[in-house]
Amino acid sequence: MSDPARRREVFDVVLALLAEVGYERFTMDLVAQRARASKATLYQRWPSKAELVVDALQEHQQVAAGPEAGSYPDDLRRLLAAWLAGWTERDRGLMLALLEGSRRDPEVARLRRERLSRPLRQAAEAALARARGRGEIPGQVDEELLVELPFALVLTHVLVLDEQPSPELVDRIVDGVLVPLLRGGPGAGRSPAVPAEGSARPSA
Repeated sequence: MSDPARRREVFDVVLALLAEVGYERFTMDLVAQRARASKATLYQRWPSKAELVVDALQEHQQVAAGPEAGSYPDDLRRLLAAWLAGWTERDRGLMLALLEGSRRDPEVARLRRERLSRPLRQAAEAALARARGRGEIPGQVDEELLVELPFALVLTHVLVLDEQPSPELVDRIVDGVLVPLLRGGPGAGRSPAVPAEGSARPSA
């Protein structure tokens, strides 16, 4: 399927179905029927439903946090805001479907790690490396958990508490958790917010 517009139509159907029925009930037959496409054509381009689902989600998620903001908190603020830009209730359904698929289908779990989670983690690790070079990271901090913590808190609010992500949530996480952790206490002031650039969708 080489026509970009037609591929976009198929991806739109995939995302709608995934949010509607979840991963287990999602089938190539449903996609073919709703997209008015040949199932043989779908399988020629995507050998498995895991490949099709992750391809659609990868195009849906475009993490682009923009240039360096100058501090680790503000770099993370940009990255979180970009990750959550344009979030809708459908994105919560997509994330739940992806987690369901990852639990039941090893291929989905592998593709999620390689193509959805890795770019976001690499962006966060790059921000951490810049911060380390500026001397912002205390020696006693577990850097791996420092990378994971902001995203884990977002997922808790979105998936467990069923909240809509918002700039206010991003600020609470950055200013209420990350800044005190890095600066040694709750008295540390908030670093100026920087508008996010780019857009993205969640990838658990």
